[in-house]
Amino acid sequence: MDRRSWLWRRKSSEKSPGETESSGSISSRSERFSDEQAYPNHNTQSPEVTSKAAPSDEEVNDNVKSLTEKLSAALLNISAKEDLVKQHAKVAEEAVSGWEKAENEVLSLKQQLEAATQKNSALEDRIVHLDGALKECVRQIRQAREEQEQKIHEAVVKRNREWESTKSEFESQLVELQAQLQTAKAEVVASIERDTDIRPKLEAVEKENLALKLELFSRAEELKVRIIERDLSTKAAETASKQHLESIKKVVKLEAECRRLKAVSRKAASANDNRSFTASSVYVESFTDSQSDSGERLMAIETDMRKMSGLEVNDCEPGHSNSWASALITELDQFKNEKAPARNLMVPSGEINLMDDFLEMERLAALPGTESGSPCLEAGAVSDQPIGEEISLKSELEAMAHRTFELEEKLKRMEAEKVEANLALTECQKQLKMSYSLLKEAEVKLVELQTQLALANESKQASEEEMQATNAKREVAESQLRGVEAEIKALLSKVCSLEEEVEKEQALSAETVAKCRKLEDELSRMKHDDSLRHAISSNGELKLKQEKELQVAASKFAECQQTIASLGQQLKSLATLEDFLIDSEKPLDLNVEGSQCLEECGEPWKLHSSDLYLLNRDFESSKVVGDCLSPPKNGGERGTSLSPNQAVTSEKSQNGFGKLFTQGKKRDSK
Repeated sequence: MDRRSWLWRRKSSEKSPGETESSGSISSRSERFSDEQAYPNHNTQSPEVTSKAAPSDEEVNDNVKSLTEKLSAALLNISAKEDLVKQHAKVAEEAVSGWEKAENEVLSLKQQLEAATQKNSALEDRIVHLDGALKECVRQIRQAREEQEQKIHEAVVKRNREWESTKSEFESQLVELQAQLQTAKAEVVASIERDTDIRPKLEAVEKENLALKLELFSRAEELKVRIIERDLSTKAAETASKQHLESIKKVVKLEAECRRLKAVSRKAASANDNRSFTASSVYVESFTDSQSDSGERLMAIETDMRKMSGLEVNDCEPGHSNSWASALITELDQFKNEKAPARNLMVPSGEINLMDDFLEMERLAALPGTESGSPCLEAGAVSDQPIGEEISLKSELEAMAHRTFELEEKLKRMEAEKVEANLALTECQKQLKMSYSLLKEAEVKLVELQTQLALANESKQASEEEMQATNAKREVAESQLRGVEAEIKALLSKVCSLEEEVEKEQALSAETVAKCRKLEDELSRMKHDDSLRHAISSNGELKLKQEKELQVAASKFAECQQTIASLGQQLKSLATLEDFLIDSEKPLDLNVEGSQCLEECGEPWKLHSSDLYLLNRDFESSKVVGDCLSPPKNGGERGTSLSPNQAVTSEKSQNGFGKLFTQGKKRDSK
């Protein structure tokens, strides 16, 4: 920029001395011509010629005065033109600086646009990465849920099979007990038919039947309880699977809503998760409560059965007080009554106590066998009953003891199976708890993923908004650039047209300068001839020659006046460009949008308007030059003496404009 301004200063400084020299040379020539013309008129002419030439000298003086005035006006015009040239240089510098500012702003906007596009691409890559991670997490969650559901289904199937097997075993045992009951009834009926007098035996058998019925009833109730437990466990598994399916459906719905509604879906998802969590916790609590209640109920039923069996045995045994085995039974009953509270208080050690009771009962039954002789004799002496009846009662007692021992063993097996079933139930509950914990962890992970998705969507939305803002800025900048480029193209077209016109004017001015030089040469030759004529003015022939030469010079001068008049008309026709430029300024002033765009990009519009204003002033000055070049009414030599100076000034001004416009075109092309 400094280099260009220095070149403009140097060109303006180089132009100004040449113009002053040319103006000084023209003024010195005109003064010298007037002095030479005045000097021979006073010295060499005769008295007759001086009387004739007196009025012509006055006209020459008037012409000289008018020419000096026009010359001073031309000098003033030249100084004004120099000022205009300086102003043009300043305007050109300002235009160059404004154009460079606009280019810098355009480059900065392009850099911002590139940075925004890079940021947008980075954000898009991040969004793609987050989408892939989200899909992977959702896939892992689905896979974990499927595996969990498969495990739950397998556990439920396994548990159902176990319950079916236990149910079939209980049913088979029930059938066996019913068969035994039928056989016992048949035996009792046979014994009654066989021996109708044995009422105590019948009562004992009936009591035993009642005990067996109670045991059967208790076993049936236990079976029902276990069936209810099995149904409850299956229902719990089904409800758990249904809840899993509902949670999966809710998760799918939440994912769809999360993609559609973004931030709103988080509240709905959290509410649904809280509801499902509270429902599942309530269900688990109710299920555990029901299981604990059913277990307590089973324990109460078992204790009641044991108490009733003990009471029935206590009621049955006093009926045989008349026999020798009644004492043994009473002792066994007392021993059982002593052991019963401990058995009722300690349920796990009941089986061992029952085994001890049966062993002691057998031991006591075996001990009186050695001393059977003496009691039998005593009994035979005391009682009226036969010995055979006592032996049969003893055998029946042993059979009943053996049967009770078998029933106790069955009870042990049933309790062992019950313990195993409880262990399996606890394991199933543990698995359910683990599955619920895994489900909760999956729900927590889902909530975290949903929050991450919401954050990713928010960042994506912010990046999209930034991208839209940058696109809007880019579109505004592009529209401004288009407007500026259109204005520049229009101004360049105008500048090209003006340069063409200036070139035409330069060609015309060069022609006029050549003609003026020819006229100056002729005038100098005529001056020399006049000096020679004044030297030999006494000779008449020389006077005739002088008159002829003057006539020839007058004819040539008339031709020169015609050419100057044609040039003046051409310059006047060029003055119509002023109106065209004024008309072109009006739409540029009315175009508000273009001015706003130009104000945003810099201030090139002001510079171009100032250039147009200076061009108008230049055309006005050229119009004044045309008026000065028009032929005067008084004499012809005044026009010839002034025209070279004015042509030189117009040529310099036009050259200045041509340099200005050519430099503008070079700068635009750069």
